[in-house]
Amino acid sequence: MPLTILFTNLTRKSVDVRMKKLRISVILLSVMAISNIDAVFAELTPQQIVDQFNSLSGPNGWSFTSGIYTERYFASANAAFTPDLSAYYAYAHGTLANSFRTFCVEPNSPSIASSGTAKLNFTDGNSTRVSIDNKAVSIGTAFLYKQFATASFAPSLYDYTNASQRSSDYSSLLTTLRALMSPQGSLDWTTNKYLRYLLSLNDSREYWTSIYNPGDRYTEIGDYAIFVMNISNSSGTGEYQDFLYIAKAQYPNNGVPEPATLLLWTLGAGTLGFGYRRRRRDKTDLV
Repeated sequence: MPLTILFTNLTRKSVDVRMKKLRISVILLSVMAISNIDAVFAELTPQQIVDQFNSLSGPNGWSFTSGIYTERYFASANAAFTPDLSAYYAYAHGTLANSFRTFCVEPNSPSIASSGTAKLNFTDGNSTRVSIDNKAVSIGTAFLYKQFATASFAPSLYDYTNASQRSSDYSSLLTTLRALMSPQGSLDWTTNKYLRYLLSLNDSREYWTSIYNPGDRYTEIGDYAIFVMNISNSSGTGEYQDFLYIAKAQYPNNGVPEPATLLLWTLGAGTLGFGYRRRRRDKTDLV
């Protein structure tokens, strides 16, 4: 056998061995990625969030302690109910373990007790406050609270660091969140900075005042679900106030693979295809 042919065959065998190893590695990585999709999407669906929140702490709901700095804060010994969102911690007054900050969306209600129980309200795809009017969270209410909770407001809208400005922003945002509850209250879309902010993103007032369904993915909300948290005393009776609650949510109807998973699938298919074309070319060369 001529040396050139022998060298060519040895080279091809070496390349084939390396390609086989590469294909096996990619396939194994793809299998690992597919098997870990549940780990990638670790968040719960909105309904699962409600079920977990309302049942894990006890028959009457989540046990908490509360207090006021500027926004109302809630804290619990159970970290499972604490959303991992930056505004709750980066702008906390001191170090408050397992705490988060929120706003009361029910006006003219008795003062909240320093401790009690809470449950998330979620019926027929929306979340309402427990009062005579049963107003529901609107898309505008959900979006503005999400912006606050994720520290996404510009300082001109909500100054988290300046005490006097923060107090003013808190009062204005609280009023806006309440007014946006659906059906909406009296809204000044001309001078209210939060309402003008919403219109700069979507100029449809009807959109922002329509009922928010936490089971749907809205572009403005992202992978979050916002609910009304109904407050009661430790025995589960005597409703005091209704506050907003936010958590990371998984939307199973989305069905789009993670980019890393998609890349591995593509690499696996490309590697297998390359190996197939090479084997066909080798057979053709030998003929």
